[in-house]
Amino acid sequence: MSYGRRAVRLLYDEYRDCQKCPRLCESRTQTVFGSGSVSADIMIIGEFPGTDEDKTGVPFTGASGKLLLQMLDMVWENEEEMAPAREMADNDEYFQQVRDIVERKIFFTNVVLCHPGERSPAPAEIKSCKERLQGTIYAVDPKIIIATGKTAASAVLGKNMAIMNRRGDIFDVRVTSPVTGRTVRYPMLAILHPSFLLRRGDQSLVSKKSGDTYKTMGDLRYAFSLLREYDRIQGASNAY
Repeated sequence: MSYGRRAVRLLYDEYRDCQKCPRLCESRTQTVFGSGSVSADIMIIGEFPGTDEDKTGVPFTGASGKLLLQMLDMVWENEEEMAPAREMADNDEYFQQVRDIVERKIFFTNVVLCHPGERSPAPAEIKSCKERLQGTIYAVDPKIIIATGKTAASAVLGKNMAIMNRRGDIFDVRVTSPVTGRTVRYPMLAILHPSFLLRRGDQSLVSKKSGDTYKTMGDLRYAFSLLREYDRIQGASNAY
């Protein structure tokens, strides 16, 4: 078993019945640890599990998660890989197929593992989950992190961030290795949260190449272009 898979399993076992935050323990049904490849190129980090995620135990399964999957489908670079999903007439089957495809390359998680009810997580609750989040980033070791929304981007970055002004920007994120104690750096792309895009309600403007949803799709395309450049540089260096 690889280090990443073993480390993710240990973190899952440690946090599946976490009792650090009393209010979160009361509002959640279960912890929602994450899903996807434990050797993913991309880690997508949300804010917290919603009602649907609290029921399923899988991040990004509610309405905003489905919008994110649709956007990933539309910007996915391997058309042949995504083609079977696009042929699905049933919505549930379509979203499951898209998730199955993107999870080969992406790991999904949240800043906090517990559904907070009708509120946002408190700063102390975000802080309590920081060690778990950093441990998960280090275990998966993605080539790029995508943080969705102000809460996620600020928590990963370690300082408050104005998401509307900085969406589409790349940040240098520092993660402390639980193995060596040394700092490891990861690039993080900040994007608008899909729930915000749903409230914005501008999905119909995508065909007109306008609106925040369209801009967010551009940000996701940018992330994939960075992966291509990373792989190109790695391939060139391995040739020598």
